[in-house]
Amino acid sequence: MDGTRDRILNEALRLFAEQGYAGTSVAAIEKAAGLSPHSGALYTHFGSKEQVLAAAVERAVAGSEGAFALAPILSLGNLEAELTLIARGSLMILHSWGNLIRVMTKESEKFPAVMAQARERLFAPSRRFLADWLAGKAESSDIERDFEAITTIWQGALENYWAATYLYDDPPFGIDDDRFVRQWVDTLRAAIGAAP
Repeated sequence: MDGTRDRILNEALRLFAEQGYAGTSVAAIEKAAGLSPHSGALYTHFGSKEQVLAAAVERAVAGSEGAFALAPILSLGNLEAELTLIARGSLMILHSWGNLIRVMTKESEKFPAVMAQARERLFAPSRRFLADWLAGKAESSDIERDFEAITTIWQGALENYWAATYLYDDPPFGIDDDRFVRQWVDTLRAAIGAAP
């Protein structure tokens, strides 16, 4: 991606997350991106401030699609290692989406269609991937398991831990990433009936 365009996206998202969309002027974005404020330089790359927000969503979607393209290398032959990679990778993706998630939280009412589409394009594929992947990894047994519900619970746990720790600076019980991931992996293995 063009360096200036990328800087504009990064700085616009940061400002939208800190000040809100309406509270962020084009001039403020230009200044933060190292461009001359009030020069109209932003419009060389984007048609409007709303297009900047839409492009930030598209960039996040492209990044997540790239991560799913790497999914075939997830077969490590060790379920614990694979689940650990999923948990840590998910936390990394949430970190990379941090300002976008803040904006989505603040601006959902102002841009309901854009934000609904962003949630659908960012989170639905990861839910589907994890549910199908877990179903393929589960041990055969007489116990019926609802992998979509299991995915909702465990992906929700990742998202909640990340939000509490990194959005609100309030890690539950003071738990760090290592301790959280270890228990996430152990309890999910039990939930899908995998041998320890």
